[in-house]
Parts: sequence; C-alpha cells; structure tokens
Amino acid sequence: MPFFTVIIPTYNRAHIIGETINSVINQSFQDFELLIIDDGSTDDTRATIATYTDNRIKYIYQENGERGKARNTGVKNAKGKYVFFLDSDDLIYPQHLQLAFDKLNALNLPAFFHSRYELLNNGEKKQVPSLSAWNIKRRIEKQNLFACQFFLDRTVALEFPFSENRELKIGEDWLLVLQIAQNHELHISNKVTSAIVVHGERSMEVASTETILTSKDIMVAELQKNLQIEAGIIRNVQAELLTLAALSASIENNKKLAFKLWFKGIMRRSNQILRRRTLAIFKKIMINGQA
Repeated sequence: MPFFTVIIPTYNRAHIIGETINSVINQSFQDFELLIIDDGSTDDTRATIATYTDNRIKYIYQENGERGKARNTGVKNAKGKYVFFLDSDDLIYPQHLQLAFDKLNALNLPAFFHSRYELLNNGEKKQVPSLSAWNIKRRIEKQNLFACQFFLDRTVALEFPFSENRELKIGEDWLLVLQIAQNHELHISNKVTSAIVVHGERSMEVASTETILTSKDIMVAELQKNLQIEAGIIRNVQAELLTLAALSASIENNKKLAFKLWFKGIMRRSNQILRRRTLAIFKKIMINGQA
C-alpha cells in the first residue's frame, strides 16, 4: 500500500495537466499513487494521460459531476494512508511529499496536515501570508486559507466527503475544512512546497457574482445542518463571500450591487472594512465611474 494517494480532478485540461502530473512523478519521495479523475472531459485528456507509462498513475473517467464528486471518487478508489488533493493546473515542488511524510510521522499521524503554497503568475512567485498554529482554527473560520492544498487521513476523508452539489462552485474545500476542524486538529507547516498557478481559466478568476452568491447560500445551508458549527462561523462565511461577490460585481461594473453586497458583508463582520478587498472594490468602482 502506498503512503500517499495524490488525487487530481480534471476537466478539459489536456493542454496544461502535463506539468501537474510531472510535478508529482518527479517527487523525491516516491511511495505514492496518482489518481487522475477525469470529470467528463471532451478534449484530449484521456490520450494525454495515456502517454504516461508510470504504473503508479491510474486514470478514472466519470460523467461530469463537478470537482466535489471527482475528489470523492478519488478518495473511494485511493489505497494510500493519506490522500492529497491537487488541482490539474497547480504544481507541487520536489520535496512536497517528503516534507509531509516527515511532518506527519513527527506528529504521530494526525488527521489533517497543510503545507503552505505560493502563487505563480507567469513565472513570478508571490508568497501568501504565513500561518500561526496557535490560532489556525480561528483563522480558518474567517477565511479559506488552504485552497484544497491539504493532506487527509483516508479514513477521515471517507468520513467527511466533499459536497457534490453542482451549484457549489466556490468554497467547497472551505466547507469541508470547517467541518473537519470541529472534530480534528489542523496541523500546518509554513514551508512553501507547492504553487497555485494563476491564469484566466481558474474558477476563482471566472466566477460571476451570481455564482459566488449561490455558493454562499449553499455553504450556509450546509453549515446550519451541523450542530457543531457556531452562528459566528456562519456569519464569517457570509461576510467573506458577500465581500467577494461585491468585488466581482465591481469588476462587472455593477456599482450599486457592489456597494450593497459590501455593506451586507461588513454588517456581518465589521473588520472586513480593513481588508485589502475593500480597497480593491472601491478602487474598481471609482475607475469604472471615470471610464
């Protein structure tokens, strides 16, 4: 049995998934399997995967069901002690699995582990803020910090599956972590071992205001079903996604809606007014107003 199962859900990413796959098979730590879950692609994804002869790579095709279902399919087929989720346009650096192996063993094999990532935009690297272990649970209750870049014990991943609601296109990983955090400690490392590749096709880049608001409503409904989730956490989620929707509306040049959503957001959590997002929203509104 491999120690790790790396799960890559993909949809019509034949043109870029190769770099992601190569980042996995070039790991210094080699005790892993790689499951590629093709979520109903209509491009050359199957043919692209077929060019790899590494017997640790397994290709699974399913009818389109969105990322949550694809990740769950990966977990159900995984054989590793731990699963790691990797989007088909992102990268892990050569020491990623080795660091995780060392840390997981040092921590007596916990349920959850996250190693910090960076943003990669046209070859330019940008660090994301470092994290503090002492308040990580409170931080994750206010903001999605892990971007689905985390390891889960496979039994925990089976116990806490991703939502398969097709309309939940933003925050499905955050919803999962919020649920796990009520039952397990969140262990982290600030060593950067992976990269989120910024490009125009990313779901966060193309998400409309309507998509974000729909995802907010679904997340809130799911969290309200969990008696362990405090009302304050739900308000935090609302604030975060309302202001994110406000940013989207400002980009769409819907100034009235942008201000309305931003105001709703700060009414749920007043410190949203101090975030860079607020500045970005009003800067965009002003620029569009002058155009």
